Amino acid sequence: MSWQSLLNPDIQEFITAHEKDDIAALALKKPPVADWDYKLILDQIKSRQKARQKIPLWLTHHKNIIFPPPDLLEQASSAATARYKAGLIQGQNFVDLTGCCGIDTCAFTEHFTNGTCIEKDKSAASLLAHNLTLLSSVPVEIINTSAENFIKTMPPLDVALIDPQRRDSNQKGKYRFEDCAPNILSLLPNLLEKTRTVIVKTSPMLDITQGIATLESTGASAREVHCIQWRSECKEVLFILNNNTKTMPAIIAVSLDDSGNPLYEMRFTQEEEKTCRAPLSQPLSYLYEPGPAFQKSGGFNMIAPKYAVHKLAPQTHLYTSDEWVADFPGRSFEIIGQYPPKAEKIPLKQAHITVRNFPINAPTLRKKLKIKDGGQDYLFACTLANGTKTMLHAQKI
Repeated sequence: MSWQSLLNPDIQEFITAHEKDDIAALALKKPPVADWDYKLILDQIKSRQKARQKIPLWLTHHKNIIFPPPDLLEQASSAATARYKAGLIQGQNFVDLTGCCGIDTCAFTEHFTNGTCIEKDKSAASLLAHNLTLLSSVPVEIINTSAENFIKTMPPLDVALIDPQRRDSNQKGKYRFEDCAPNILSLLPNLLEKTRTVIVKTSPMLDITQGIATLESTGASAREVHCIQWRSECKEVLFILNNNTKTMPAIIAVSLDDSGNPLYEMRFTQEEEKTCRAPLSQPLSYLYEPGPAFQKSGGFNMIAPKYAVHKLAPQTHLYTSDEWVADFPGRSFEIIGQYPPKAEKIPLKQAHITVRNFPINAPTLRKKLKIKDGGQDYLFACTLANGTKTMLHAQKI
């Protein structure tokens, strides 16, 4: 059966009644009607459960939305990251070259007067057309074709967004441009001739410096690179490209709230990071660990003067201060004590352990120290500026 069968009012009532149930337990029961596609129904319930965190407004503000399969929804943008992306560029028309779940397309319709959404899978394209009719307040044309075919004859547009598939048929993760589908490198020369700006969504695993260099080999210029954090995870890295930018790209690390608004933001260039000399210090009263997007950005020196903190060592990406910095973009701790990395010297039986610039990984160190995981205490194993290997005992603020 196709996704259209889910529009059956009786099936919709069943899905709504069981949308918070345990899927595994529900799967052991027989469907109320024998000829229902029970797997399709269970997948829809599972997708709705994922959507509750990722795109909650689709659940509460819109009736008759049919959610994409849970594996696709798992890889898709959240509403927060989609809104952030859509707000970066202004224009009249856009194209989403890899429609997938339509979350990015939906967000872009809030900022543009019309759009085009490309989806090569016929069933997924029809589902997009159904959902975007309900979700979008501006015209969006859904075209069932591949990005490669569309680009050959596409009209001039203001913005093109592309989010290449980063998993192969075995669900193995890919992250290099040339390994994803479609291969963005082969498309960029033609794409940049027809659009003012191209936004490429990539995996947080992609090395930023390598990514910039690889894109430049195609003639594309990265104007900005955004490392986007939502709910304490670096969710995606965006490259904003055009043909005429020759300056060094800005690197932006940003942490978002659930509406896609920046909570913390830091902007710099790689040259500024390279020439910046972060002040160093022995551990003071407070300890800070940058959030995932700020770590991904590589701005480890720039973060020190921006937030008036000191690094513990050039290669130890932990920071300290005498006065608490309330707006530091990451986790903040009060330092309770400092110990050598020896079991008999540490007065704790339970603690969270984090390793930074230390010769032993966390599981090995935990076993050596005989410390259970959890509790309110944190131990940071790190190397100080004078080369000392130490354990910082801290409690989260």
